Amino acid sequence: MKIVLGSKSKRKIDVVEKVFKQIFNNEEVKIVAHNAASGVPETPYNKETFDGARNRALDCQRNNKNADFCVGLESGLVERYGQVFEEAWSYIIAKNGKEYIGYSSGLTVPEYILKKMKELNMEHCDAMTVIEEEYGLSNDTWGSYSGGIILREISLEESLRNALIQTLSYEKSFYNL
Repeated sequence: MKIVLGSKSKRKIDVVEKVFKQIFNNEEVKIVAHNAASGVPETPYNKETFDGARNRALDCQRNNKNADFCVGLESGLVERYGQVFEEAWSYIIAKNGKEYIGYSSGLTVPEYILKKMKELNMEHCDAMTVIEEEYGLSNDTWGSYSGGIILREISLEESLRNALIQTLSYEKSFYNL
C-alpha cells in the first residue's frame, strides 16, 4: 500500500506507519514523504489547523496520482469555551477520491505558555522554542506541557486513527451502511 504523507517530519512518518499498520493488520506500507505546502502559519489557529491538513493532502494528491492514500496531518491551537487547546487534524484522500477527516482530543495549553507568548509577543511555536530551550526540554509541546507523561504523537495518532477507521468496510460498522 502506498501512502503519500504531506510532510517530511520523522515524527509524522512514524505515526503514519504505526497507525496504518495497526488498522490494516500489519499490511506492508510504503510511505512517501512529500514536502507539501500547508498554506497556514507555523502555528495554525482554529480552522487553520483543519485547512493545513486538507491543503497538505490535496497537494499530495496533485503530485502523486498513484497513491492509495494521501495524508495531511496538522497540529495547531483552537479556542473553545474560553480555553486554548492544542489538537491535531488528519485529512485523508483515498485513491477512489473519497475524503476522510479526523481530529484528536485537545490538551489545554498551560496558562504559563499563553502568558509567555503574550509577554514575548511571539506565536506559539516561537515561544515554545524559547521556553523549551530555557528549561532544557525537547521539541515536543505536549511532552513539555505534561512533564513528559503524554507526547504529541498521541494527538497525531488519534486524529489519523479517527479518519482512517472510516475508510474500512467492517460488516458491523456504521461507516459501511
